[in-house]
Amino acid sequence: MNDRYQPGPPLLDDGPPTAAPASDITNSSTGQTRRSLDELISEKISAARHAHYAAAAEAVAALQNGRWLSGEQLFATEYTRSSRAWWDLVDVQITANRPACDHAVRWVRSWTRHYLTNEAPAGRPGTLFEHAVAHASRIAARDFLNASGQLLTHHLAGSVAKPTSRIRTRR
Repeated sequence: MNDRYQPGPPLLDDGPPTAAPASDITNSSTGQTRRSLDELISEKISAARHAHYAAAAEAVAALQNGRWLSGEQLFATEYTRSSRAWWDLVDVQITANRPACDHAVRWVRSWTRHYLTNEAPAGRPGTLFEHAVAHASRIAARDFLNASGQLLTHHLAGSVAKPTSRIRTRR
């Protein structure tokens, strides 16, 4: 299987870690390195994919071993699938349209808010299972909004420079 998103160790070991890239900003008061928004978004996308693979693998293993699926397994699988779908949309926007990462996140956040607030009511009552799946999907959308909002907030807080221009006054 040649799935590039398959979890696991990297294919090649590049040796010992190297110095931080020039795009990193070091906070002199704490000594911590702040990574770029691109790196943080890439980590979120990768984490969402890995979480989905793990939840799906657990559900499949239960089925293959003849066990019943628990509600927790179903919820975790649907939640991680929905979460991965939102983060994959960010990845698709970045690779297809080539905007800045913060713009791609803002676009997907807009779609997510639209999904949460403007979804038409169901035309017929659904089953308990359908309700649970929809609930897990809405929770994943809210969590995506929360996580992506925090990333954008930290990005904006780090990219806002102190004004260096002086205000001219008349004498």
